[in-house]
Amino acid sequence: MTASTLDITDLAQAAGVSARTIRYYGELGLLRAAERGPGGRRRYREDALERLRFIARLKRLGLTLEEIGDLNARFSKGATPAMLQALTGMLDQRLVQVEESLTELARLKTDLRSYRERIQHKLQD
Repeated sequence: MTASTLDITDLAQAAGVSARTIRYYGELGLLRAAERGPGGRRRYREDALERLRFIARLKRLGLTLEEIGDLNARFSKGATPAMLQALTGMLDQRLVQVEESLTELARLKTDLRSYRERIQHKLQD
């Protein structure tokens, strides 16, 4: 490992993902190898770890890899404000989806309790 790059295996271990995931992200254009090391192994700049953490954070928030790719493309073009504006819109959409899911789950919870009570009454009869 050179001072300024990480071997794909080291990067994968530090990020808590598999090397296969890193290669897949590379195919999608989400993460680029800085160079190839001995034996053709991919090597990444140290900022790749932060990029992987950013991708993981966005995935946990419910964004798709396609959406993350769109943000990545905007950022790569040097359009940080445009990327942040697009991210804000995506997060707003996700918030609406989460609110709808919470409403559906609240209804389900009410239905489950009601059904359970009816069963309990039948058992007591």
